[in-house]
Amino acid sequence: MNIVLQKDVAALGALLALSAASAATAAGTGDATTVTGRTIDRFALGAGSMPQDFNPAVVYEATLASGATIRIGYAIQDSADGSTWADYQTATYSAALATGPSGGGAVFGTFDIGSVSLTSARRYIRVNYNPDLSAGGTDTAVARAIGFFAGFDRLPN
Repeated sequence: MNIVLQKDVAALGALLALSAASAATAAGTGDATTVTGRTIDRFALGAGSMPQDFNPAVVYEATLASGATIRIGYAIQDSADGSTWADYQTATYSAALATGPSGGGAVFGTFDIGSVSLTSARRYIRVNYNPDLSAGGTDTAVARAIGFFAGFDRLPN
């Protein structure tokens, strides 16, 4: 379905932080380690309705050695009670999202997971992600999961 939007598209959904910020050091703390996202109660997002679609992403900043890379894996999980979780959609690591420039340096970007249908998801969801730095010891990164929820049968407050 195509919709021509001539008004405020942000009023049609809700943008949320899906995790706290995380830090990783290549071959050390946080590298290739799962970051557990925060629990999102889909029912609490709208005026008595749950979003049927969302677009999650992981934003990152990294300092990479020349030719070193960062990639991210993820798991979207759902739960009926907010405590017992099952995988809803998963992916192994992405291709390299960024490569360190000649001489090394800072890179930043967004890993867009893409549109996810929540029509068969249970009430609670979370996005877990796993940053992976290819170099050893010197590369660092910070990341956070975010997401835009839409598809309410009533617009969110």
